[in-house]
Amino acid sequence: MGLDLSASPVRLNSPAVRLIQVDAQAWEFASLHPPFTSPSPYDEPLPDVSRELLATLPEGFGIARPYPDRSYGQAEYLLDPAGYRALTGWPERERSLPYRIIEGDRPFADHATGGQGVPWRCSTASFLAEAAATIDAIDVAAARQEFFVADMWALGVYKVSQTERDDEAFKRVLNNLRQLARYYHRLVEHGLDLIIEKD
Repeated sequence: MGLDLSASPVRLNSPAVRLIQVDAQAWEFASLHPPFTSPSPYDEPLPDVSRELLATLPEGFGIARPYPDRSYGQAEYLLDPAGYRALTGWPERERSLPYRIIEGDRPFADHATGGQGVPWRCSTASFLAEAAATIDAIDVAAARQEFFVADMWALGVYKVSQTERDDEAFKRVLNNLRQLARYYHRLVEHGLDLIIEKD
């Protein structure tokens, strides 16, 4: 069993999102349907709250899975290898900018968790713009000098393959980050915020 990261575009200030943020039962209904899941192949009716959530989204926006290889922890490391090595514990990591860029700026609601108990997080469009700019500004040569598979392995970074070469891993993770930045830019262009779920 592993943890996949999914991202659902929303408008955090919409009445439907504010409802699921304060009402655990409304959240539970909504969490089982789009935009937080892929559309069902069956013609089952959507709860009202799900229809309201979807009505705020432009066409073509739905759940995304930016890290099909589960390399989100490696992306966090690449954004600041020295900073990642210096972290002293979970609370510090959760406050770090690389973590917030990848896994969401802040918690969404106390009752909102994935099936494995990981709390949902969210990011505003303004934070996504900052996150995309940070990714765009990566000094590739400097980041590569600090990036080591053995280092990630020793630190227990999620889903690291001990046998992958540094150059190959760096290229793969950097490519994923650049795709994430493009996705964030697209969300920002449409004024969309994001809810991130790990499950």
